[in-house]
Amino acid sequence: MRDAVFPNRNLIQENNWAYLHKKLDAELILFEFKNYDREDIGAEDVHQTSGYLRKSMGRLGIMCCSKEPGKSAFHKRNTIFSEHGQILLFLTKDHLKEMLFIKERGEDPSDLILDLIDRFKLEHE
Repeated sequence: MRDAVFPNRNLIQENNWAYLHKKLDAELILFEFKNYDREDIGAEDVHQTSGYLRKSMGRLGIMCCSKEPGKSAFHKRNTIFSEHGQILLFLTKDHLKEMLFIKERGEDPSDLILDLIDRFKLEHE
């Protein structure tokens, strides 16, 4: 079962969410929460998250992780991108804290999401 799905309706002006809607067909944003303590976040977790994405939702999924995923998770994420064009982001507790600081400064926290997408694409090549 999906943990959370949020509609992406902030499309009136050119902003990050409109960009994600346009580039990744992100009409709905899938969030999966992996609050693992002892076990690693692995390939099966990424595969499961990918399976929740439907064409009508778009090609963006965000995995909120209590710790950095294992190597198998990164490898599976790359494979999914190559085969299906889906982008699965790993958002750690540190990323979430950074987004709060960005918001405190009066800036847009979704800038970090775009930065993570860019970093993923560069590392994927």
